[in-house]
Amino acid sequence: MALNFVKIGKRIGEIRKRRGLSQWALAESVNKSPTYISYIENGLKCMSLDTFVSIANALQVSADELLMDSIENTVKVSNHEFTVLLSDCNEFEKRIMMEIASAAKNTIRENQHLLPGRRGRL
Repeated sequence: MALNFVKIGKRIGEIRKRRGLSQWALAESVNKSPTYISYIENGLKCMSLDTFVSIANALQVSADELLMDSIENTVKVSNHEFTVLLSDCNEFEKRIMMEIASAAKNTIRENQHLLPGRRGRL
């Protein structure tokens, strides 16, 4: 499977924005130009492994989180994202989030027969 640099770049951009960083700030922390960061985020440039690791470190994320659209085993990444989502929630918010997730799971499983070409569990 080839790496999808557009998806990797998009994920880098999403995480950068979530962290409240500008392209300029990220570029400065990885010793690259803001234009180069823009090219990476738009999938127009392929970065070196050194740059990839520098970006992951600057964003304080694991490599698998940036690569999750390109790797087949994303269970750990998904679990990590769910943990991060809940990390700043109080107990009440966590309980509500779990109820919403449970209801969504049940609805998906009850209605998956409506999806063309889908049978069984997702």
